[in-house]
Amino acid sequence: MSLSIEVRRVNQAVVLELYGRLSVLEEGLRQLAWELIEKGEQRFVISLANVSYLDNSGLGQLCWIYTVSRNRGGDVKLLRPTSRIKRLLNITKLDTVFQSFESELEAIHSMEPLKSTVST
Repeated sequence: MSLSIEVRRVNQAVVLELYGRLSVLEEGLRQLAWELIEKGEQRFVISLANVSYLDNSGLGQLCWIYTVSRNRGGDVKLLRPTSRIKRLLNITKLDTVFQSFESELEAIHSMEPLKSTVST
């Protein structure tokens, strides 16, 4: 099953609901995130509840989104990662980078205030 992504806005965040496999063969998440970031989006909640497979390339895409978003004053939270994904995050120590939530609203409310990238 290839990756499909549902995009919706909740308050000041973009929720990306992922379905399927997030792997080396699927670059759609990174491409979509880049398009959204270029349009000015900075806050992302990435739902992993329906991700059936995640490899190191998929983890790399998540890290890339996190890095680019944070560098632009934004934030990224993970929503409902599966037990397998939680283990991967733990093994790779990425659980110290990403905050995971079971509630979408908690994830959104936990986000840092947007930082201005314009200096005065």
